[in-house]
Amino acid sequence: MSFIAAVTSAMIAVIAPQAAASPASPATTEMSAAPARPQWLLSREGSTIVFRGALNPASGAALAQALSDESVEGLVIDSGGGDENAALDAAEVILARRLPVTVRGQCTSACANAIFAAGATRTIERAGFVSFHHSSPVIEANYQKLNEAVPDEIALGARRLRALYAARGADPGILECAAAQIGLSDIQTQVTIPGETTPRAAWLSRHSLWLPHEATLRRYGLGFTRWGRPPSRRDVLARLRPPNPRAVVFGGAQDCVSG
Repeated sequence: MSFIAAVTSAMIAVIAPQAAASPASPATTEMSAAPARPQWLLSREGSTIVFRGALNPASGAALAQALSDESVEGLVIDSGGGDENAALDAAEVILARRLPVTVRGQCTSACANAIFAAGATRTIERAGFVSFHHSSPVIEANYQKLNEAVPDEIALGARRLRALYAARGADPGILECAAAQIGLSDIQTQVTIPGETTPRAAWLSRHSLWLPHEATLRRYGLGFTRWGRPPSRRDVLARLRPPNPRAVVFGGAQDCVSG
């Protein structure tokens, strides 16, 4: 069976906001410097922060700072993920301030692992979805299995993520379930992420993403409210870059149920 590289940034990506976007409504205030086709966009709609795009050290820090404002009462996010520790910077503020999280579009990879999990309440809007692939605790276990030193960034992310799940009362077993569903291996390779020049370590897997069934999310303590219909396969596959239906595992209600 063929394998693909499982990396922190998911193959499903939010389409970059256009530089020539229509004027914002009076209730919306743009908060990020926006070059042509920015990787991320941060704005405010009333008392809600709206984030769209990649989670990296710069965007994670900006999001954490914005969420720390005492007048902010929630987050709306549409993100294909990115750097897990950057996502945790924002997630820890969400956890501390008990902020609600709403998914508008997708919340994938580091967004799902950390930000969605941190929400005091969670909402997924019409046709939106949450998807997982791997996480720092699972990658840490891979290194340990091979008797190799765990990189500091991975060890730090694993500690922070376990602490977040414990504080929120969610079951981190969903992260192991995700790794099992995508067929994550202990075979390591190197990949170059778009926009980066230095290759990253990656672990081969049969699939890129797992979209857990809504019953599975609830079973692991990640309950939520859905507004409107669930996503169709077309909704999800429309975001694949490049299009590859085999990259996505659409989960069932009994995924990772033993016995």
